[in-house]
Amino acid sequence: MANNLGNLSKKPNWMILKEAAEQLVKSGKKRFSRKELTKFAKTLDPTRPETSLDFEIDLVTVNSNSKDRYRDPDKLFLFRIARGRYTLYDPEIHGPLEKYLEEYRFIPTRKHLLAQIIEELKKIGYEAYENQYHRKPLAPDIIAKENNERIGVWVIDPAIDKPTQLKALAYALGSAILNKKFNSHIITMPIDLVSSIPPELKELLEKLKVKIVLLKEEKKYALIL
Repeated sequence: MANNLGNLSKKPNWMILKEAAEQLVKSGKKRFSRKELTKFAKTLDPTRPETSLDFEIDLVTVNSNSKDRYRDPDKLFLFRIARGRYTLYDPEIHGPLEKYLEEYRFIPTRKHLLAQIIEELKKIGYEAYENQYHRKPLAPDIIAKENNERIGVWVIDPAIDKPTQLKALAYALGSAILNKKFNSHIITMPIDLVSSIPPELKELLEKLKVKIVLLKEEKKYALIL
């Protein structure tokens, strides 16, 4: 037993997680939570810290938003199917690995993202620029102008994880409603976040002059007004 543990301790975290995931699937559990995966991995190597195993999950997940995600195909074996729920990555079901690696390659920095949105706003007739005071309470990320009207633009970053996106959305909604320095407001966000907003809430926001705008994610971001 001591020799087995000695061999396990030499294995990197990603390999322990891979063995754990494969054994879970073989046992009939095709979908599992982070907790279930790390708990099972601990049975393979009780000396392995659970916190380090949990951190590693984001690095070995094909569709993870982590900037530290592995690029080596051998180390990418999990697929996130819902918040905190995973399965083994299957290219026949989830699509080729290259698709996810290419998407990752085109995730821009936030400053680059704002620059792209400003460019899109200018294309459709707005005068737009980044708000240098965006860190102040209720302040938008971008200020746009049209026909002497000032428009506050909040940007929900597609590159961040869903829980952080939801927090950013809540802050943007509250800020847009309370900030009276602008004639109207725009909140841009990725499609999966747009679809989570009920139609009746969108109608109410329209009455409050807050417009939800889809941020289409391609190699270059585009606004769908």
